[in-house]
Amino acid sequence: MGRRVVFLESLHGVESLFTRGLRSGARDAGWEVEVLFLRDPDKAPLTEGELRRKLHALRPDRIGFLMDAPLAWPSLWDDPVLRTIPKASFWFDDFLRSAETLRAPGVWTQWQREAGVRVFLHDGHWREAWKRHTGGEAHPVDLSADAAIAAGNAEPLYPELAGHAVMIGTIPALDSLEAEAAAFAPSVRHWIARATEAMETAPWPIEAYRLADETLGALSAKDQAVIGRWLEDPAARALANHHIWRRGKRAARLRGLRALARRVPVAVLSGHGQERFAQEAELRREVAPAHAFAFRDTTGLPAAQWSGLFRSGRLQVQWVDPQSIESGAPFRLFEAAAAGTALLSDARPGFPALFAPDREMFFASDEEALAERAAALLAGPAEILEETGRRAREVFLSRHTWAHRWREIGAGIGS
Repeated sequence: MGRRVVFLESLHGVESLFTRGLRSGARDAGWEVEVLFLRDPDKAPLTEGELRRKLHALRPDRIGFLMDAPLAWPSLWDDPVLRTIPKASFWFDDFLRSAETLRAPGVWTQWQREAGVRVFLHDGHWREAWKRHTGGEAHPVDLSADAAIAAGNAEPLYPELAGHAVMIGTIPALDSLEAEAAAFAPSVRHWIARATEAMETAPWPIEAYRLADETLGALSAKDQAVIGRWLEDPAARALANHHIWRRGKRAARLRGLRALARRVPVAVLSGHGQERFAQEAELRREVAPAHAFAFRDTTGLPAAQWSGLFRSGRLQVQWVDPQSIESGAPFRLFEAAAAGTALLSDARPGFPALFAPDREMFFASDEEALAERAAALLAGPAEILEETGRRAREVFLSRHTWAHRWREIGAGIGS
């Protein structure tokens, strides 16, 4: 059996953290890896003929791609050679924000039945939703972390945060959300506003899409009719889902921060090359009054410093994005484990199978329990956190590297 895999990388001309990690895992597992960009940042996408010729020339034994990238060329796999090559589509988010996938479930059905495409989703809720949408099975796969984070014992990048609970991640800026919503019709803006209110008060954990659907059902018949007609367009539906997800992400993370900041010193480390995220002044307003609060903008931080980034702070904290409902552990869980740093996360049913509670990682049922647990851990012996982080790193290296993920995917596509 050949062992060459080609990754079709990003229609947007940028690398994905997920596929970059998988490529490293495939190499570690002994595969020859090729990367084929579907477009350059300043150029038009490849034509279907160009893409087909490039794939023929590379002669891969496997093909991997992120999410819905090949839907720009729905007939690509009709080629008699390419259709026989096992393929994997990797989704580390839900698929409801892809207009093309919402619009064309039949294409996916055909690809899965006739073109050897296997779909991988990291959350059980969305695997079931995928089956309803396309009629095809989706396979489980978890995320992982850059191997460099686990290498060596880098010093903390921000040693001054040694007494803090540290959250690494972005929170969407309110002004960017409001600017996006300004383009919506008044009835849609009304719906979004009511859904946001529900996210800010609903029991934990927040399920943003479910709350939005429930809110829509409580609106007037006129508003429901207007919004329903708008949502019939898959592009509008995907845009609304993206906006609702971002609102949910903001609400969930701010609720966790507010609870935490009342009890312990908190630091937020944020960096993003594309999305506008809340900066220090906005976050200080949102979490006030705070026991203590610090912020660092990590945009553009070199990958070589990630190890030190994840070793900053005495305890890492993480709130899971609203689209991860059952088992969709985010990158941060694996990155903290790779760094050997103790992490406290809100719980999901599938998490104990990844990291044993209280031995390899800490979990809490809601934001108040998150704050209470963080306060107890920071007040307790440092050795407990150090030992928990050490065990998490051992588990990461033994079960959760990208090489492990690639082997799991290989089993799902027949290699």
